[in-house]
Amino acid sequence: MAHQKHLLPNDPLPPAITPPPGVALAVNALSFGAGAMSPAQKRFNQLLKQTETLAQKIEDTRKLADAHRLVAERTLVPLQKMRIALMRQMAVWLDARLQRKGLSAKQKAIATEILCHLAAQVANTGDVAMHVLYEAHSDSSLAEEEAATAANMKMFMEDILGEDMGDDDTPFERLDDLLRASMAKMQEKAATEEAARASHQNKRKKTAAQLKAEVKATAQLKDATGALRTIYRQLVSALHPDRETDPHEQLRKTGLMKEANAAYEKRDLLGLLQLQLRAELTHASQMAHLAKEKMAALTTLLKDRVSVLTDELYAAERQMIGEFNLPMFSTLSATALRRHLNECEQNLQEEISQMKQDLTVVQDDTRFKRWLREQQKASQDAFTPLDFF
Repeated sequence: MAHQKHLLPNDPLPPAITPPPGVALAVNALSFGAGAMSPAQKRFNQLLKQTETLAQKIEDTRKLADAHRLVAERTLVPLQKMRIALMRQMAVWLDARLQRKGLSAKQKAIATEILCHLAAQVANTGDVAMHVLYEAHSDSSLAEEEAATAANMKMFMEDILGEDMGDDDTPFERLDDLLRASMAKMQEKAATEEAARASHQNKRKKTAAQLKAEVKATAQLKDATGALRTIYRQLVSALHPDRETDPHEQLRKTGLMKEANAAYEKRDLLGLLQLQLRAELTHASQMAHLAKEKMAALTTLLKDRVSVLTDELYAAERQMIGEFNLPMFSTLSATALRRHLNECEQNLQEEISQMKQDLTVVQDDTRFKRWLREQQKASQDAFTPLDFF
Protein backbone atom coordinates (compact mmCIF):
# COMPACT_ATOMS: atom_id res chain seq x y z
CA MET A 1 0.00 0.00 0.00
CA ALA A 2 1.37 3.44 -0.92
CA HIS A 3 2.19 5.61 2.07
CA GLN A 4 1.10 9.18 2.39
CA LYS A 5 4.23 11.30 2.66
CA HIS A 6 2.69 14.26 4.40
CA LEU A 7 -0.48 14.39 6.43
CA LEU A 8 -2.68 17.16 5.11
CA PRO A 9 0.34 19.36 4.25
CA ASN A 10 -1.89 22.28 3.39
CA ASP A 11 -3.67 22.30 6.73
CA PRO A 12 -3.08 25.72 8.26
CA LEU A 13 -1.44 25.92 11.66
CA PRO A 14 -3.82 26.84 14.48
CA PRO A 15 -4.01 30.62 14.62
CA ALA A 16 -2.26 32.34 17.47
CA ILE A 17 -4.66 33.30 20.22
CA THR A 18 -4.71 36.86 21.38
CA PRO A 19 -6.11 37.57 24.83
CA PRO A 20 -9.37 39.50 25.06
CA PRO A 21 -8.79 43.28 24.96
CA GLY A 22 -9.87 43.61 28.58
CA VAL A 23 -7.03 41.39 29.76
CA ALA A 24 -4.39 43.42 27.94
CA LEU A 25 -5.93 46.65 29.22
CA ALA A 26 -5.96 45.35 32.78
CA VAL A 27 -2.31 44.31 32.57
CA ASN A 28 -1.24 47.61 31.00
CA ALA A 29 -3.20 49.64 33.52
CA LEU A 30 -1.73 47.82 36.50
CA SER A 31 1.87 47.84 35.25
CA PHE A 32 4.23 50.46 36.58
CA GLY A 33 5.87 52.77 34.06
CA ALA A 34 9.28 52.36 32.48
CA GLY A 35 10.86 54.98 34.75
CA ALA A 36 12.72 54.36 37.98
CA MET A 37 11.03 51.47 39.80
CA SER A 38 11.63 49.88 43.18
CA PRO A 39 12.46 46.15 43.35
CA ALA A 40 8.91 45.53 44.59
CA GLN A 41 7.44 47.34 41.58
CA LYS A 42 9.68 45.39 39.21
CA ARG A 43 8.58 42.13 40.81
CA PHE A 44 4.96 43.20 40.50
CA ASN A 45 5.40 43.86 36.78
CA GLN A 46 7.15 40.50 36.33
CA LEU A 47 4.27 38.67 37.98
CA LEU A 48 1.76 40.51 35.83
CA LYS A 49 3.62 39.50 32.69
CA GLN A 50 4.07 35.95 33.91
CA THR A 51 0.36 35.64 34.63
CA GLU A 52 -0.54 36.88 31.17
CA THR A 53 2.04 34.59 29.52
CA LEU A 54 0.87 31.49 31.36
CA ALA A 55 -2.79 32.19 30.53
CA GLN A 56 -1.79 32.60 26.88
CA LYS A 57 0.12 29.29 26.88
CA ILE A 58 -2.84 27.44 28.38
CA GLU A 59 -5.17 28.79 25.71
CA ASP A 60 -2.65 27.98 22.96
CA THR A 61 -2.25 24.44 24.27
CA ARG A 62 -6.00 23.83 24.32
CA LYS A 63 -6.44 25.34 20.88
CA LEU A 64 -3.63 23.18 19.52
CA ALA A 65 -5.19 20.07 21.08
CA ASP A 66 -8.60 20.86 19.56
CA ALA A 67 -7.12 21.38 16.09
CA HIS A 68 -4.97 18.24 16.32
CA ARG A 69 -7.87 16.16 17.59
CA LEU A 70 -9.93 16.97 14.50
CA VAL A 71 -7.11 16.01 12.13
CA ALA A 72 -6.35 12.82 14.09
CA GLU A 73 -9.98 11.71 14.07
CA ARG A 74 -10.26 12.39 10.35
CA THR A 75 -7.04 10.53 9.54
CA LEU A 76 -6.36 7.82 12.11
CA VAL A 77 -9.83 6.67 13.16
CA PRO A 78 -10.69 5.11 9.74
CA LEU A 79 -7.35 3.27 9.75
CA GLN A 80 -7.87 2.07 13.33
CA LYS A 81 -11.32 0.75 12.40
CA MET A 82 -9.83 -1.06 9.41
CA ARG A 83 -7.15 -2.57 11.66
CA ILE A 84 -9.77 -3.80 14.16
CA ALA A 85 -11.85 -5.29 11.32
CA LEU A 86 -8.82 -7.22 10.03
CA MET A 87 -8.01 -8.46 13.53
CA ARG A 88 -11.59 -9.65 13.84
CA GLN A 89 -11.40 -11.36 10.46
CA MET A 90 -8.24 -13.24 11.46
CA ALA A 91 -9.74 -14.29 14.82
CA VAL A 92 -12.83 -15.69 13.07
CA TRP A 93 -10.67 -17.52 10.52
CA LEU A 94 -8.48 -19.05 13.25
CA ASP A 95 -11.59 -20.21 15.12
CA ALA A 96 -12.82 -21.98 11.99
CA ARG A 97 -9.39 -23.52 11.28
CA LEU A 98 -9.04 -24.85 14.83
CA GLN A 99 -12.24 -26.80 14.35
CA ARG A 100 -10.69 -28.73 11.45
CA LYS A 101 -8.10 -31.48 11.65
CA GLY A 102 -4.50 -31.28 10.49
CA LEU A 103 -2.80 -29.30 13.27
CA SER A 104 -0.47 -30.67 15.93
CA ALA A 105 -1.07 -29.95 19.61
CA LYS A 106 1.73 -27.36 19.54
CA GLN A 107 0.31 -25.65 16.46
CA LYS A 108 -3.15 -25.57 18.03
CA ALA A 109 -1.69 -23.98 21.15
CA ILE A 110 0.04 -21.23 19.16
CA ALA A 111 -3.05 -20.59 17.02
CA THR A 112 -5.24 -20.44 20.14
CA GLU A 113 -2.92 -17.95 21.81
CA ILE A 114 -3.00 -15.72 18.72
CA LEU A 115 -6.79 -16.01 18.51
CA CYS A 116 -7.25 -15.06 22.18
CA HIS A 117 -4.89 -12.13 21.84
CA LEU A 118 -6.79 -10.77 18.83
CA ALA A 119 -10.25 -11.49 20.25
CA ALA A 120 -9.41 -9.75 23.54
CA GLN A 121 -8.31 -6.58 21.77
CA VAL A 122 -11.42 -6.50 19.58
CA ALA A 123 -13.66 -7.37 22.55
CA ASN A 124 -12.31 -4.32 24.37
CA THR A 125 -13.91 -2.14 21.68
CA GLY A 126 -17.33 -3.47 22.73
CA ASP A 127 -17.60 -6.41 20.33
CA VAL A 128 -19.73 -8.96 22.22
CA ALA A 129 -19.13 -11.74 19.69
CA MET A 130 -15.37 -11.44 20.17
CA HIS A 131 -15.86 -11.57 23.93
CA VAL A 132 -17.73 -14.85 23.53
CA LEU A 133 -15.08 -16.17 21.13
CA TYR A 134 -12.30 -15.33 23.57
CA GLU A 135 -13.95 -17.17 26.44
CA ALA A 136 -14.65 -20.17 24.20
CA HIS A 137 -10.92 -20.66 23.62
CA SER A 138 -9.41 -19.33 26.86
CA ASP A 139 -9.11 -21.09 30.19
CA SER A 140 -10.04 -17.83 31.94
CA SER A 141 -12.50 -15.03 31.28
CA LEU A 142 -11.51 -11.52 30.20
CA ALA A 143 -12.64 -10.25 33.61
CA GLU A 144 -10.35 -12.76 35.33
CA GLU A 145 -7.45 -11.80 33.07
CA GLU A 146 -7.94 -8.13 33.85
CA ALA A 147 -8.19 -8.88 37.55
CA ALA A 148 -4.94 -10.87 37.35
CA THR A 149 -3.22 -8.01 35.53
CA ALA A 150 -4.49 -5.57 38.14
CA ALA A 151 -3.23 -7.87 40.92
CA ASN A 152 0.23 -7.98 39.38
CA MET A 153 0.23 -4.22 38.96
CA LYS A 154 -0.95 -3.87 42.56
CA MET A 155 2.11 -5.81 43.76
CA PHE A 156 4.34 -3.64 41.58
CA MET A 157 2.84 -0.40 42.93
CA GLU A 158 3.09 -1.67 46.52
CA ASP A 159 6.80 -2.30 45.95
CA ILE A 160 7.21 1.26 44.68
CA LEU A 161 5.12 2.88 47.43
CA GLY A 162 6.38 0.64 50.20
CA GLU A 163 2.86 0.11 51.58
CA ASP A 164 -0.35 -1.81 50.90
CA MET A 165 -2.77 -0.60 48.26
CA GLY A 166 -5.77 -2.21 49.95
CA ASP A 167 -6.97 -5.42 51.53
CA ASP A 168 -6.39 -8.66 49.66
CA ASP A 169 -10.05 -9.47 50.33
CA THR A 170 -11.10 -6.64 48.04
CA PRO A 171 -8.80 -6.91 44.99
CA PHE A 172 -8.97 -4.44 42.14
CA GLU A 173 -10.90 -5.95 39.25
CA ARG A 174 -10.00 -3.28 36.70
CA LEU A 175 -6.61 -1.84 35.87
CA ASP A 176 -8.13 1.65 35.59
CA ASP A 177 -9.40 1.42 39.17
CA LEU A 178 -5.95 0.40 40.36
CA LEU A 179 -4.22 3.22 38.52
CA ARG A 180 -6.63 5.78 39.99
CA ALA A 181 -6.12 4.32 43.45
CA SER A 182 -2.35 4.34 42.96
CA MET A 183 -2.40 8.00 41.97
CA ALA A 184 -4.56 8.87 44.97
CA LYS A 185 -2.23 6.91 47.25
CA MET A 186 0.84 8.69 45.89
CA GLN A 187 -0.83 12.06 46.35
CA GLU A 188 -1.87 11.10 49.87
CA LYS A 189 1.67 10.00 50.66
CA ALA A 190 3.13 13.23 49.28
CA ALA A 191 0.63 15.29 51.30
CA THR A 192 1.47 13.34 54.46
CA GLU A 193 5.18 13.88 53.93
CA GLU A 194 4.64 17.57 53.29
CA ALA A 195 2.52 17.88 56.44
CA ALA A 196 5.23 16.10 58.43
CA ARG A 197 7.87 18.50 57.11
CA ALA A 198 5.66 21.49 57.92
CA SER A 199 5.00 20.13 61.40
CA HIS A 200 8.72 19.65 61.95
CA GLN A 201 9.39 23.19 60.81
CA ASN A 202 6.70 24.57 63.09
CA LYS A 203 8.14 22.77 66.11
CA ARG A 204 11.49 24.42 65.62
CA LYS A 205 11.90 27.66 67.50
CA LYS A 206 11.47 30.54 65.09
CA THR A 207 13.70 33.55 65.01
CA ALA A 208 12.37 37.05 65.49
CA ALA A 209 12.87 37.68 61.76
CA GLN A 210 10.84 34.58 60.86
CA LEU A 211 8.02 35.56 63.19
CA LYS A 212 8.00 39.07 61.76
CA ALA A 213 7.90 37.67 58.22
CA GLU A 214 4.97 35.40 59.12
CA VAL A 215 3.02 38.30 60.58
CA LYS A 216 3.72 40.34 57.47
CA ALA A 217 2.68 37.49 55.15
CA THR A 218 -0.54 36.94 57.11
CA ALA A 219 -1.37 40.64 56.93
CA GLN A 220 -0.67 40.72 53.17
CA LEU A 221 -2.85 37.67 52.59
CA LYS A 222 -5.67 39.25 54.59
CA ASP A 223 -5.27 42.50 52.65
CA ALA A 224 -5.19 40.62 49.35
CA THR A 225 -8.34 38.70 50.20
CA GLY A 226 -10.02 41.96 51.21
CA ALA A 227 -9.03 43.65 47.94
CA LEU A 228 -10.31 40.71 45.92
CA ARG A 229 -13.57 40.66 47.86
CA THR A 230 -14.06 44.40 47.36
CA ILE A 231 -13.68 44.10 43.58
CA TYR A 232 -16.02 41.10 43.53
CA ARG A 233 -18.69 42.84 45.58
CA GLN A 234 -18.61 45.83 43.25
CA LEU A 235 -19.22 43.48 40.33
CA VAL A 236 -22.03 41.63 42.11
CA SER A 237 -23.73 44.92 43.00
CA ALA A 238 -23.56 46.19 39.42
CA LEU A 239 -24.19 42.94 37.53
CA HIS A 240 -26.71 41.01 39.59
CA PRO A 241 -29.31 39.88 36.99
CA ASP A 242 -32.21 39.92 39.46
CA ARG A 243 -31.99 43.72 39.54
CA GLU A 244 -32.38 43.98 35.77
CA THR A 245 -35.80 44.27 34.10
CA ASP A 246 -34.69 44.17 30.45
CA PRO A 247 -34.58 40.49 29.32
CA HIS A 248 -31.57 40.92 26.98
CA GLU A 249 -29.61 42.87 29.56
CA GLN A 250 -30.56 40.33 32.21
CA LEU A 251 -29.16 37.56 30.00
CA ARG A 252 -25.93 39.49 29.46
CA LYS A 253 -25.49 40.17 33.16
CA THR A 254 -26.19 36.53 33.99
CA GLY A 255 -23.24 35.56 31.78
CA LEU A 256 -21.01 38.19 33.34
CA MET A 257 -21.99 37.09 36.85
CA LYS A 258 -21.02 33.50 36.04
CA GLU A 259 -17.62 34.75 34.89
CA ALA A 260 -17.25 36.87 38.02
CA ASN A 261 -18.12 33.94 40.30
CA ALA A 262 -15.63 31.69 38.51
CA ALA A 263 -12.88 34.34 38.67
CA TYR A 264 -13.49 34.99 42.38
CA GLU A 265 -13.46 31.27 43.12
CA LYS A 266 -10.05 31.00 41.40
CA ARG A 267 -8.79 34.23 43.03
CA ASP A 268 -8.20 35.49 39.50
CA LEU A 269 -7.39 39.17 39.98
CA LEU A 270 -6.97 39.96 36.28
CA GLY A 271 -10.19 38.17 35.45
CA LEU A 272 -12.16 40.32 37.89
CA LEU A 273 -10.49 43.53 36.74
CA GLN A 274 -11.19 42.62 33.13
CA LEU A 275 -14.87 42.24 34.02
CA GLN A 276 -14.80 45.64 35.70
CA LEU A 277 -13.50 47.16 32.48
CA ARG A 278 -16.09 45.35 30.38
CA ALA A 279 -18.86 46.47 32.71
CA GLU A 280 -17.43 50.02 32.64
CA LEU A 281 -17.20 50.07 36.43
CA THR A 282 -13.64 51.38 36.39
CA HIS A 283 -11.00 52.77 34.03
CA ALA A 284 -7.25 52.57 33.55
CA SER A 285 -6.37 55.46 35.85
CA GLN A 286 -8.31 53.91 38.73
CA MET A 287 -6.50 50.62 38.20
CA ALA A 288 -3.14 52.37 38.22
CA HIS A 289 -4.08 53.99 41.52
CA LEU A 290 -5.17 50.59 42.87
CA ALA A 291 -1.80 49.08 41.91
CA LYS A 292 0.07 51.77 43.87
CA GLU A 293 -2.17 51.63 46.92
CA LYS A 294 -2.47 47.86 47.13
CA MET A 295 0.79 46.67 45.54
CA ALA A 296 1.72 44.23 48.34
CA ALA A 297 -1.77 42.73 48.44
CA LEU A 298 -2.04 42.45 44.67
CA THR A 299 1.45 40.94 44.51
CA THR A 300 0.27 38.19 46.86
CA LEU A 301 -2.73 37.51 44.63
CA LEU A 302 -0.54 37.41 41.53
CA LYS A 303 1.89 34.97 43.14
CA ASP A 304 -0.98 32.64 43.97
CA ARG A 305 -2.38 32.97 40.47
CA VAL A 306 0.99 32.21 38.86
CA SER A 307 1.20 29.03 40.93
CA VAL A 308 -2.32 27.97 39.91
CA LEU A 309 -1.72 28.72 36.22
CA THR A 310 1.58 26.86 36.26
CA ASP A 311 -0.19 23.75 37.57
CA GLU A 312 -3.02 24.23 35.06
CA LEU A 313 -0.58 24.46 32.15
CA TYR A 314 1.26 21.34 33.30
CA ALA A 315 -2.06 19.44 33.58
CA ALA A 316 -3.14 20.59 30.09
CA GLU A 317 0.17 19.45 28.60
CA ARG A 318 0.06 16.06 30.41
CA GLN A 319 -3.50 15.51 29.24
CA MET A 320 -2.52 16.29 25.67
CA ILE A 321 0.47 13.94 25.78
CA GLY A 322 -1.69 11.15 27.20
CA GLU A 323 -4.60 11.64 24.81
CA PHE A 324 -2.43 11.57 21.69
CA ASN A 325 -0.01 8.92 22.99
CA LEU A 326 2.96 11.24 22.60
CA PRO A 327 6.43 10.59 24.06
CA MET A 328 6.64 11.72 27.69
CA PHE A 329 8.70 14.85 27.06
CA SER A 330 7.33 15.83 23.67
CA THR A 331 7.54 19.34 22.30
CA LEU A 332 3.95 20.49 21.93
CA SER A 333 3.93 22.37 18.66
CA ALA A 334 1.85 22.04 15.50
CA THR A 335 4.91 20.78 13.61
CA ALA A 336 5.79 18.15 16.23
CA LEU A 337 2.19 16.95 16.44
CA ARG A 338 1.89 16.69 12.68
CA ARG A 339 5.14 14.71 12.54
CA HIS A 340 3.88 12.31 15.21
CA LEU A 341 0.56 11.96 13.41
CA ASN A 342 2.35 11.11 10.18
CA GLU A 343 4.33 8.42 11.99
CA CYS A 344 1.16 6.94 13.51
CA GLU A 345 -0.55 6.97 10.14
CA GLN A 346 2.37 5.25 8.44
CA ASN A 347 2.60 2.61 11.19
CA LEU A 348 -1.10 1.85 10.87
CA GLN A 349 -0.85 1.59 7.10
CA GLU A 350 2.09 -0.81 7.44
CA GLU A 351 0.19 -2.91 9.99
CA ILE A 352 -2.87 -3.06 7.75
CA SER A 353 -0.76 -4.07 4.78
CA GLN A 354 0.88 -6.85 6.82
CA MET A 355 -2.49 -8.05 8.13
CA LYS A 356 -3.89 -8.32 4.63
CA GLN A 357 -0.81 -10.25 3.57
CA ASP A 358 -1.14 -12.58 6.58
CA LEU A 359 -4.81 -13.25 5.81
CA THR A 360 -3.77 -14.34 2.33
CA VAL A 361 -0.89 -16.50 3.61
CA VAL A 362 -2.96 -18.50 6.11
CA GLN A 363 -5.37 -19.70 3.44
CA ASP A 364 -2.76 -22.24 2.36
CA ASP A 365 -2.27 -24.83 5.10
CA THR A 366 1.45 -25.33 4.50
CA ARG A 367 2.12 -21.61 4.57
CA PHE A 368 -0.19 -21.25 7.60
CA LYS A 369 1.88 -23.71 9.64
CA ARG A 370 5.06 -21.90 8.64
CA TRP A 371 3.39 -18.61 9.65
CA LEU A 372 2.61 -20.04 13.09
CA ARG A 373 6.28 -20.94 13.58
CA GLU A 374 7.35 -17.46 12.48
CA GLN A 375 4.92 -15.81 14.92
CA GLN A 376 6.18 -17.93 17.79
CA LYS A 377 9.83 -17.25 16.94
CA ALA A 378 9.18 -13.50 16.65
CA SER A 379 7.61 -13.46 20.11
CA GLN A 380 10.48 -15.45 21.62
CA ASP A 381 13.08 -13.18 20.03
CA ALA A 382 11.35 -10.15 21.53
CA PHE A 383 11.11 -11.79 24.99
CA THR A 384 7.47 -10.69 25.15
CA PRO A 385 4.10 -12.47 25.02
CA LEU A 386 2.82 -13.12 21.53
CA ASP A 387 1.95 -9.73 20.07
CA PHE A 388 0.38 -10.54 16.75
CA PHE A 389 -1.13 -7.81 14.62
